[in-house]
Amino acid sequence: MTTSFDSARRSAREVGGLGGTRLSPLARLPVFGIAAGTAALLFALAGRYGYDGDELYFIIAGRHLDWGYADQPPGVPLLALLADTLAPGTLRVLRLPAILATAAAIVLAALLAREFGGDRRAQWLSAGACALAFGALGRLLSTMAFDVPLWTLLSWLLVRWVRLRGEGVKRDRLLLAAGAVAMVAVQVKFQIALFCLALLVAALVCGPRGLLARPLLWAGTVLALLSAVPTLVWQHRHGWPQLRMGQAIAAEVTQRDGTVANLALMVLGLGPVLGLVLGLYGLGRLFTGRELAPYRFLAVAALLVTGFVVLSGGRAYYLHGVYPVLWAAGAVGFQRRWPAAPFAGRRRMRWPLYPALVASVVWPLLDLPLLPQESYVGKPHHRFDKRSEIGWPQLADQVGEVYHRLPPGRRDRTVIMSDDYWAASALAYFGPARGLPPVYSGSRGFWFFGAPGADRTALIYVGRPEPAVRAHFGEIRQVAVVDNGLRIDTDYQGRPIFLVSRPKQPWPRMWPAFQRLDVHA
Repeated sequence: MTTSFDSARRSAREVGGLGGTRLSPLARLPVFGIAAGTAALLFALAGRYGYDGDELYFIIAGRHLDWGYADQPPGVPLLALLADTLAPGTLRVLRLPAILATAAAIVLAALLAREFGGDRRAQWLSAGACALAFGALGRLLSTMAFDVPLWTLLSWLLVRWVRLRGEGVKRDRLLLAAGAVAMVAVQVKFQIALFCLALLVAALVCGPRGLLARPLLWAGTVLALLSAVPTLVWQHRHGWPQLRMGQAIAAEVTQRDGTVANLALMVLGLGPVLGLVLGLYGLGRLFTGRELAPYRFLAVAALLVTGFVVLSGGRAYYLHGVYPVLWAAGAVGFQRRWPAAPFAGRRRMRWPLYPALVASVVWPLLDLPLLPQESYVGKPHHRFDKRSEIGWPQLADQVGEVYHRLPPGRRDRTVIMSDDYWAASALAYFGPARGLPPVYSGSRGFWFFGAPGADRTALIYVGRPEPAVRAHFGEIRQVAVVDNGLRIDTDYQGRPIFLVSRPKQPWPRMWPAFQRLDVHA
């Protein structure tokens, strides 16, 4: 009996969408040119702005290397530790893995379009949409920068398996490779598990159901699950903080953006103009296009992931990994509509495309520091200011002044604490050079790095004292105010610095009350 999936495969092959010998040549020059150009720009600009708070946190987390953390697996902290060990304080080295990952995502987006049956135009159009939407991700070391290429590589392996299996070619090793990709991705973020589950459900609903009967698929699944065991054991031993992190993030998203605004950010995450049009059109083509019918499960999986993220209150960027499939499908769809050239057609129908393309190119550049760092001084409303290091060394200097003014006997019993993990990470990174003692915080994963020693009876506390501080200490006195001296309106400008003393209980009894997975008290 002929299944609907087999019929779709035959229809797709008739229009050139499937078949091991029907792929267009890879558009090497434009695709690799876009990827290399993006990487070169990011590398050139990487030294123009200082550490992001999350980057500092990754470095400090790497120094407390473990099988897991409250907010993520160990992959990115390990990379941060290696980069800062090989080249301490060198921002270009720290960010190089993210830059290379971004370039890889651009190439993989083009390869997806090629697997869908896309010609050279569709390939570079997909690569361009990826570069414009996600190019700026590579400016920082972040989990997002690795999620996108890993999810895209996983999608490409599945698409290639679907295409080649119809030619009688034994390509089930692609499924094992997909498991290996998931094994790596689960060390970056647990969201890859959601994507894999959505893909399996989508394949069961609309095909290819034969995918679920392949032994190497389940061998790859077991491989990915085994790689997650150490992190899961860590989570179990520490009370599953990752689950509570999800609740904290949902509360933050609701308070900061709201559900509707967060949904809008998910859609706009497809990219400015070009990516948005390609992505939405690609989603439609995956559902309705005859040439893309065998890959409909990818669209269903994308909607399943979107639904889960919306209902669970996840951040908009959790969806970024599903977008390259949509761009590739959209580019192939437009290829059918524009057989002669990308902008063929009547002139009055073409002219709106040019300003749209200009906007597509200009908008992402606003997220990059095209001017030297000192050019942003005195411009408190520039959107780039709060992403820069400006204020971190100055913050450490001010805390150092407070600390070194203390009498020696009291100084020996004092530690540093902050109300959030960004400032704590900055003080832990810049503090040793200024003679500062160990830094602690109850915020996010920093709480799990350890409690102050029993002999420490005083705190220099940066930020508004949280309820645990007020409940467990008898004296709280403000001694300074954060002033970075650069007229830059960062989130830390004007924060108070307190001297806290007279603890009511020993640290082992107090410390559990300090744990707080939300950003601020």
